[in-house]
Amino acid sequence: MSTYNVRIKEPAEEWLNRYNKNIQRHFAKKIRKLKEFPESHGKPLRAPLHGYWELYFEKSFRIIYSIDLENRIVYVEAIKHKDEF
Repeated sequence: MSTYNVRIKEPAEEWLNRYNKNIQRHFAKKIRKLKEFPESHGKPLRAPLHGYWELYFEKSFRIIYSIDLENRIVYVEAIKHKDEF
């Protein structure tokens, strides 16, 4: 089985660094899942965010990501608390 590379974009990384180690650990677990099957763990978003996917963790946080199928890369675009959207 071929895995995907996960790249966290700078705004998402800055957001993640603001939170405690426990939240960061839960985020890392979700990222491991995205490496294997990014389309089966997330949910595709509709317009105006068509082309992006979301994945919830800790019941109140969202990972927004895009998938480059050709190059097998998952780009983590944003990580937000549900109240920040």
